[in-house]
Amino acid sequence: MDQKKRVSFWNFQGGDHEQSAFGSLDDTIHHSGEIISRDPISYVKRIRIHDTNYYVKVYKYNGKGVRRYLGRGRIRGEWENLLYFAQLGIPTPRLVGYGQKCRLGQFSLGALITEELVNAQDLGTMARDNAPQLQKHYWLDAVMSQCADYTRRLHEQGFVHWDLKWRNILVSADEQPQVYFFDCPLGRCRFGWLKRRGFIKDLACLDKVARKILTRSQRLNFYKRYSAITRLDVQHKKQIRQIVNFFAKERDS
Repeated sequence: MDQKKRVSFWNFQGGDHEQSAFGSLDDTIHHSGEIISRDPISYVKRIRIHDTNYYVKVYKYNGKGVRRYLGRGRIRGEWENLLYFAQLGIPTPRLVGYGQKCRLGQFSLGALITEELVNAQDLGTMARDNAPQLQKHYWLDAVMSQCADYTRRLHEQGFVHWDLKWRNILVSADEQPQVYFFDCPLGRCRFGWLKRRGFIKDLACLDKVARKILTRSQRLNFYKRYSAITRLDVQHKKQIRQIVNFFAKERDS
């Protein structure tokens, strides 16, 4: 087939021991593994190599609806945002490889590989299972402090995550926990009204579960850390009301 009609891009960032499994997009797609999740446009499979687990996210479509044909696709958004987070000093799972195929100028297949973080879980699962770590004040305080710091770094750059939920935040179960951001296909820098609304939505997504786990004092401390303040002024209080009421207004609209 004419190369102009079919284009394949693959960036392998792994080591020699990972080359045979993930050295190309075709190798990655066809390597056997366990399917652990699936949705209409993608699936995730877990592959074990030399006692290490890897997560391969395969996209069959560029996005949902018109996003299949227009704009930056989800797979590209995922790898670009992981790389961007790393530039800002925000920890992420190690990115082993990523890329996609296009045919006649349209997306046809893509994949992204990350190495498993040992002894780590997403905060959403920990909240659902009432994990014992969440009962430890010092542990929870360290986690919320990192979440506030990383969210502030993104927002200082004008970056809106758009899906900053507890399930999209990984944390190690160690005595000194480490927080990692991942799974951010839709995030990007925004301007004007979209940026302001996006910041509120990010914070509201975090608070949606936080209100069930944290005390009001802990939630307020999170906001102060995020805002890098010690006392609230009128504007801060207004923003807090917008955060708390965000999803209620969404349901009413």
